[in-house]
Amino acid sequence: MTLTSIASNDHSADERLPIIQAGTAACRLYGPSKTTVADIARLLGKSPASLYRTFSSKADMWDAMAADFYERDLCFTPSPAGDLVRAADQLKETMLGHHRLLLQAQQGDPQMYSLIVLTASSNWPSYRQYRNRLHGLVGQLIRAGFGTKEFQRTDARAAASCFCASLVVLWDPWFVGATPPNHCEISAQELVSFAIDALR
Repeated sequence: MTLTSIASNDHSADERLPIIQAGTAACRLYGPSKTTVADIARLLGKSPASLYRTFSSKADMWDAMAADFYERDLCFTPSPAGDLVRAADQLKETMLGHHRLLLQAQQGDPQMYSLIVLTASSNWPSYRQYRNRLHGLVGQLIRAGFGTKEFQRTDARAAASCFCASLVVLWDPWFVGATPPNHCEISAQELVSFAIDALR
């Protein structure tokens, strides 16, 4: 959930927003494993106990920070569909776009990347929301491919799950972080193209 969407949907947004922002700043400074609730409270000029009136636990705070990062920095939207844009092209763009955003975060924002790796390895709600959003988008594009006869008609939800599972090394923060760039001779483009061919 982005800071903007929190503000519009959550009655406690005025209390949550500063904590998420200060927590993100502290995480970038100290790293997620060394950041404490006291660090965040100090940035806000508050007591640690006051933060627990808004968040039930430290993990809840960290998960809110990660959810904001997923939506602000790792939310890829494919180009608007047009008459000349095939569903297969949009699907390829979507998977490569997610992979590119993860690589950019890994290199440019390593402390926050460490946080989302934690959410992925521990299956936190923020990670599940990110994963489900990707699966939903892939499912939409697969259904569009059914309509244009690019893909063989089947259960779109199952196809989306299989497609994402086959490319997990490209979009899951834990796998991306654990795989050296030169570990595999097969490029991301080749992997995505191979998975798309299976839909045809």
